[in-house]
Parts: sequence; structure tokens; C-alpha cells
Amino acid sequence: MQVAAHQLDVNLLSFGEVIGVLEEAGFVQGVQRRGGKITTFTETVPYYDDLYSLLGGAWRNRSPTELEQQLLIVVDGLAKKPVALEELESAYGLDRSDIPQLMDVASGAGLIRTLRTIDGDVAYSPFFGFENPELLDSLVTAHGPDRLIEEFAAVRARQGLELDPTKYPLLHGAVANGLVMAASVRLPDGKLQAFAALPYAADQRLLTSRKPVLDKALAVLACLRCAEHYGEYNTLSASGLINVIDKLLDPNRGFLNPNSAHRRQYELMRNAGLLVFDPDTRPGGSWVTPRFVDTEDNREALQLARDLILHGELVEHRVDDAVARTILTAGKDYQAPMQTSQRLRISAQPSPKEFEKIFEKAMGRSPL
Repeated sequence: MQVAAHQLDVNLLSFGEVIGVLEEAGFVQGVQRRGGKITTFTETVPYYDDLYSLLGGAWRNRSPTELEQQLLIVVDGLAKKPVALEELESAYGLDRSDIPQLMDVASGAGLIRTLRTIDGDVAYSPFFGFENPELLDSLVTAHGPDRLIEEFAAVRARQGLELDPTKYPLLHGAVANGLVMAASVRLPDGKLQAFAALPYAADQRLLTSRKPVLDKALAVLACLRCAEHYGEYNTLSASGLINVIDKLLDPNRGFLNPNSAHRRQYELMRNAGLLVFDPDTRPGGSWVTPRFVDTEDNREALQLARDLILHGELVEHRVDDAVARTILTAGKDYQAPMQTSQRLRISAQPSPKEFEKIFEKAMGRSPL
């Protein structure tokens, strides 16, 4: 349960209730409990396009309070467009007396944040950047300070840019506030390192209903970028990273034979659901055999990661197994973008002035 709660970023105290909702929706079955704790269950993964509507129906069947319903409406609206705090009541038909409690709950959960501008406080959701990366990019290009333009251009030039709060303070703040996508990898020294991306996918569902595919792609991207600098014994060019992806996508070639380091080296991609650890193929062996989970979603994620690295350039060269075995040695842990945002929010302190013009345009107060 601790592993599942960590990977899903669900508080352990809320995990039982989350499983209860999924059970009511028919996504998990056979839930076994002992002493009030969940011990086992089986799951049926739905299609992403059906997931939100089905969960929405299960949520409505639980008779949510008026405050919960209002919170859902506001978060959904703010994911599309920031709104002046003083206009929340009229924008979403709220009861004025409920707004303080709603904001308190939403702020505590990290669902709504506020930004102070010269015209007053603006409310926005960290999901805003995830749903509207193209708008955010155009706003920065047109209105952002020179530093912000430079830092976002750096991400476009190198998808999976390693975040350094000293070198990229505004980008670090943008990730912390959920305005820019990032996945983080645990380095050999135990520290977490985030890698930012601005993926403008042709299929806009990758930013909404099929976002889990995008999360996996960001996991691959972060792992490979991390390996460029933290592989300890291996550094590869962009074409070398693509070669590793091509090997994973090729079902006719063996990839990784058992190795004593594979359990540690590939835990990152295993946690993202891209690999599984099969038993050692040697008689009496105690190592693991990493195997690519060959599904449509995982293939799409690998291909998207490849496109993010090369911006559409295709490289057909192959690398030998010795290189492939050592490329993904970047760490043990993968965090989805929203997990990264939540953890970075604790320490990141972006300047409100730097982001003011972005929200001015997003709210329709200024032209491009």
C-alpha cells in the first residue's frame, strides 16, 4: 500500500477511501482488509477516455457536498483560464460566504493558487499549465521578461532540460507552480532532480484524457537526460539516447540479459510501468531480467519521448547491448509531473512580477 500510495501521490490516510471510490466505480475488485488496512485487491484499468466520466459518475453517487461540487467546478474552470479572485463569485455562480472555506481547502490541497498582480489577486490552478502549454509559451514569448523568454527557449531547445534553480530560477518557479511539465529522477547521491519539458503534442488528448501516456514519456525523457550527466560510466549524445529507445521498440531483438545492477538501474522505468523484472534466466540465478512491457500506450510513450528529444528527427542507428545496459543508470525513483510540482512548491519562490504578464494575457486583459 505504501508503494502504491507513493507512486499515485495519495496520502496514506486517504488511501483506503480512494480505493473505496475505485471499488464503487468497478475499477478494483476483491478488496481485502485486515485491521482496517487494505491488504490486497485486483484492478481493471479502464480506457482513459472513459476514466473521468466513470469516476465522475461514481463521485456523484456519493452525494458530494455543495462545497465539493463548487470546488470541482472552480478547479476545472481555472485549469482553462485564471480568474481575478474578486470575480470568482460571478464567474462560477458561487455563494460569497463559501469562498473563504473553498479557497482554504483548495489551497491546502494544492488545487488553487493565487498570484498578486497590480490589478489585484488572481486565482489559478496548477493544472493550467498542463492544459494550456501552447498558450503559456505564446504568452511568455510575447510578454515575458527577457529572462523568462530565455529560460523557456532553453526548454524548447532541449526538451528534458535539467532544472537548476540558480541558472533557471523562473523556470524552477514555473514547475513549482504547475505551469511547466517536469518529471524528477533520484540521482546516485539520493537527491531529486527535475527535468522540464514543453511537449506540444499533435494529439491534444495527451494533455487531458491520455495524460498518463504523456507522464510515461516524461519518465523516459527524464531518465535518458539524467543518464547523459549522471550515468557515472556512460555519456551519450542525443542520437545515442534515440538508439536506446529504438532497441526497446524493436520486438525482434533481445535487450537486457540478467545483470547484478539491473534491479537498481531500471527501477525508474519499472515504476512508470514501462518495464517489469522477470526472474533470472540462468539456472539458480538471483538477478533480474528487465523486460519491456509492450503495450500500445508504452510504445506511444517511447515514440513521444524520442520526438521530444529530436524534435521529429529520426535516427536509425543501433547501439550494442553493452551501451544499452548502462544508459538507464540514473536512479531509483520517478515522480509524475504533478508529484514534482507538489514537492517543488515547498521551496520554490517565483516572483509574482515575473508571471504577471502571463496571467494578464491569459485573463484577456492584454493583447498578444
